[in-house]
Amino acid sequence: MILETAGGVLPPLSEHQLLFLFVQLFFLLLTARLLGEGAKYVGLPSVLGELLAGIVLGPSLLGTLAPGLFVALFPQEAVQYHLIEVVSWLGLIMLLFITGFETDLDLIASRAKTATYTAGASIVVPFAMGFGVAYLLPAQFLASDDQRLVFSLFIATALSISAIPVIAKVLIDLDVIDRDIGQITIASGMINDTVGWILLAIVAGLARSGSGEALVTAGETIVLLALFLGGAFLFGERLVRGIFRWVDNNIGDDLALTTTAMILTLGVGSITHYLGLEAVLGAFVVGILVGRVKRFDQAAQHTFEVITLGVFAPIFFATAGLRVDLTALFVPTTFVAALAVLGVAIAGKFAGSFIGAKAAGLSNWEGIALGSGLNARGALEIIVATIGISVGVLTGTMYTIIVVVAIVTSLIAPPLLRTSLAHVEMSGSEAERLARKEREERSFLGNVVRILLPTRCSVDALLAAQLIGHVARDREMEVTCTYVTREQEQVASGGSLVRRVKRMLSGAPTATRRTQSDGGTVQPTDASERAETCLDSMQEQLSLSPRRIRSTVRQSNGNASETVLDEANQGYDMLVVGATRNLQEPNGSLFSTEIDDVLQASPCPVMAVSASPVNPERALRDDSIGRILLPTTGNEYSRHAAEIAFAIANACGAQVEILHIVNRLQVEELFLGETDLSEAVEFGEDIVELEAEIGRQMDADVTKRVSISDRPERSVVERAMLKKTDLVVLGTKTRPLSRRVFLGHRVEHILRNAPCSVAVVSSP
Repeated sequence: MILETAGGVLPPLSEHQLLFLFVQLFFLLLTARLLGEGAKYVGLPSVLGELLAGIVLGPSLLGTLAPGLFVALFPQEAVQYHLIEVVSWLGLIMLLFITGFETDLDLIASRAKTATYTAGASIVVPFAMGFGVAYLLPAQFLASDDQRLVFSLFIATALSISAIPVIAKVLIDLDVIDRDIGQITIASGMINDTVGWILLAIVAGLARSGSGEALVTAGETIVLLALFLGGAFLFGERLVRGIFRWVDNNIGDDLALTTTAMILTLGVGSITHYLGLEAVLGAFVVGILVGRVKRFDQAAQHTFEVITLGVFAPIFFATAGLRVDLTALFVPTTFVAALAVLGVAIAGKFAGSFIGAKAAGLSNWEGIALGSGLNARGALEIIVATIGISVGVLTGTMYTIIVVVAIVTSLIAPPLLRTSLAHVEMSGSEAERLARKEREERSFLGNVVRILLPTRCSVDALLAAQLIGHVARDREMEVTCTYVTREQEQVASGGSLVRRVKRMLSGAPTATRRTQSDGGTVQPTDASERAETCLDSMQEQLSLSPRRIRSTVRQSNGNASETVLDEANQGYDMLVVGATRNLQEPNGSLFSTEIDDVLQASPCPVMAVSASPVNPERALRDDSIGRILLPTTGNEYSRHAAEIAFAIANACGAQVEILHIVNRLQVEELFLGETDLSEAVEFGEDIVELEAEIGRQMDADVTKRVSISDRPERSVVERAMLKKTDLVVLGTKTRPLSRRVFLGHRVEHILRNAPCSVAVVSSP
């Protein structure tokens, strides 16, 4: 039936319906957030408080204590309730996107054997026990008498799933998420959930078709599922990465990235729902794929999570609670059934997890800890129950029982997990791994993810690309290589068609993807070819996977330094520039005005790289770096330089000589002419030993040297000449001096006189 007004247009919602919708959402969100914060305050997952909001406002409490007010607030009209459901479903698929985003396939792969054993048994045992108890439940708990098989499969699936958010929250609170047992628990939970969503898609497909065609429907669902998952993981990741790269390069803000994530979630969710695989499965898979794309960075992820967890997810959980009628548990038959299902849920998970853990060679306490953690059902059980209602396989009473299971298991999991983890001892290798990770997190390079590399393809810039490629090779870093045009030089967005097609076929990213200009439409010129050729050369010097290189073009409107600094302010962790040394004017500026401006105003640390003035072309050869000299004073910026030197050395097999020079004149002035420098030398030896230890931890070949000199900067240059050093790496702190940057007399002396390439790491 088509509803039309006199003008032939579908009528909008009435003011009465809109008013009730706004009022209902107001009370649901307000109550959910208040109770969610209350749950967090007492150390429980916020989802329990948000779910409790629906129970408080629903038939369980408000409907019992003030039935008139309950009916007035939530009139029992299908259309009105469906309006809330639409908002609720948006929260559901957004929540599944986040769940997928936090599913780490690399973690699962790294713990494959142990996690697979544990997850497999923790699914099979509760699934079998859940199927058995559901098959024995009285017919009154079934939505339809002919759905016994599908109902039993659905209950089995519901009892075999776990809640990663609850597990992760407890592990984080206990500060054990990085321990081996924490990682195994998370990996097992991820496998558990992934298999659970696949089982849910199959069972939901069966529920829609009816059990009369169970075998045919199951076969069709499995085939469609295999095709969807195969396509998603074979081609989806590349497609999603390409979409986010285009959006980031052409629009480039968190709002656009968040919108793109939501569009993909809705689009793929629509496809899976059309195929009978449930929209939540599509959202979950999109989350996994987007989680592997670096362009969806922490800022965009935070934006999406704030919207989801702050607004839509609480409405979903509160709406789910509205369906719960705990008064039904006062019926003896229902109460016994609830106890039976709850007991099977807890015992099945514990038994399965313990069996799997023992099969994987873990200890008894580790098996108990895994059983404690995986027992939490939390939000995911609510999602399963909601889908069960939507496909008509669960009654209201059975829905209430499933929600009770979710609440109780989430309540008992934290204390059980705390108790069992206290008995799990840490091995020596685990302690070493955790110490190494802690060092990495505290380190300078451990906090560098996004690197900006502006270029005009000078020899210095090409060497900078080569060096930063060595640094980024074995780290989770992404390099944005930006071609900066000169004034009046116009570069077309995209370059020649032939070159673009060649780059696409080779799998490399298109070089000129973002152009900023005030001159309107830009026509292809030779400048476009120069930009693409330059970015090709930079990518070759970086020698990184194409997916880790972002190539852009920025139109300079007269001041290249302002263009670079505008880009650097977009959340980069490090800026790397090629800086040609001005050796013609001994008393003039060491670098160009643009480089000086960048060094002074950069919002992040800068590495300025200057190629050897003696033989700059040799500096670009793959085997050009065999010896690295690292002058150090032991301060923070010297350690930053040290980490970079060790990373370069490790990547190209070079040896690093750590050099500390005791300044005789400075020590004598400090101690009023005292000539015994033994204490200063011992202090210097401590400094080089500390940095040598960092080098050894980074698997670099290091040597140490402490010497005494009246002019340390001259001694560094002489040492570089004597040892035929290929690269000097040194740290400094930028200081403004008149109209140019000042790196310190010693650093500038080394830059002017060193016969080899120099990299200066400058902290703002």
